[in-house]
Amino acid sequence: MHTIAVTEDQFTAALHAVVGERGLDWTYPGIDTDPEAYVDPADQHTLFAENSGENGVPSCRYVSADGHRAMCLIGAALHRAGMPLHLLADHEGALADAVLDLLIVPALPDAVTTAARAAQNVQDDGRTLGDALTAYHSVLISTRLSTIADRAPASSS
Repeated sequence: MHTIAVTEDQFTAALHAVVGERGLDWTYPGIDTDPEAYVDPADQHTLFAENSGENGVPSCRYVSADGHRAMCLIGAALHRAGMPLHLLADHEGALADAVLDLLIVPALPDAVTTAARAAQNVQDDGRTLGDALTAYHSVLISTRLSTIADRAPASSS
């Protein structure tokens, strides 16, 4: 499997660049407006079929159906960071954390992949890129703080 090397800083900068290009208020296009923005659940990779939208509703795409443009925030950021579109297209239907874990070597920290999935969830819920970026940073910070707290020695009373 083809992988690329992307650091946390490069991935985060790519997220910010995509939001800067599209705007904080950008939302994923409606299926009636841009049907190429969605994956038919029947067309998803078999390994990730369980991640298809609820009630048979198609999920968002990393890459347009014609393979010529990055679609969602995570797909656009990964492409900006050097991920070829055809490689992303092979993973339609996979959650962001799975895609990052499969395609980036060395692996990004768990806090980053968890934060990327949170951003993806916000965007998939129809909220803005600004909301998705806020979710990314909020989860990244809270995950890191939780890790620090877990490592802190227990205080004695």
